[in-house]
Amino acid sequence: MKLLIVEDEASIMDRLVRLARSILKERIETLHTAINLSEALALIETHQDIDLLLLDLNLEGRDGFDILKDLASRSFQTIVVSAYTRRAIEAYELGVLDFVPKPFDEERLGLAFSRVTESVPLDAHFAKYLAVRSAGRIELISLEEIEYVQADGPCSLIQKTDGAPRCHDKMLKTLQQILPPHFERVHKSFLANMQAIDGMIAGPDHQNVLTFPSGRTIPLSRSFAKAFRARLETRDP
Repeated sequence: MKLLIVEDEASIMDRLVRLARSILKERIETLHTAINLSEALALIETHQDIDLLLLDLNLEGRDGFDILKDLASRSFQTIVVSAYTRRAIEAYELGVLDFVPKPFDEERLGLAFSRVTESVPLDAHFAKYLAVRSAGRIELISLEEIEYVQADGPCSLIQKTDGAPRCHDKMLKTLQQILPPHFERVHKSFLANMQAIDGMIAGPDHQNVLTFPSGRTIPLSRSFAKAFRARLETRDP
């Protein structure tokens, strides 16, 4: 794991570095630190393969939310470590993996890391938007506007109910960690918004597909199609 910690208080930075090394041990491949957003962005551009960002939201008096939308659109996951708990829901809605309130202990920080290393889900907090970079600006896409997300190499394609797909820097499995349960992995290459579907039909070559009101379809794995059919039968009177 390639880790970047952004924190301007030296004592807290030292504690985060020490606890990260204690919890993650040999999982850490590289660990970089920054004390402000400018330094953090320079490191992100230099080390473009960062896996996880730990971010304070108040850096030398600057509001970290100014940059959080951009950071949430990147390929890595973001864990916020902040005393501004009143903004936790806002951070989750932008797609952070976890919000660790200050002061924190090793157990709470370890739980946050487990969401990365073991894909431990949050009980109730999920993204409300997906942030994508497009034409030099950040676009926030409401989950209600999304039909499905498709794997596209090291990135993902977000298909909205209308318009062309948008490219997201996060891989499909990474997005799945921050999306709510109604975004289901229906195929190795697709996450479907099950609240947006029309139904399931047999497509070409007897391949089961999900249909959407837009007329678009996506393939289903055999195992998901079987389980989904059983769910439909259970709902029948």
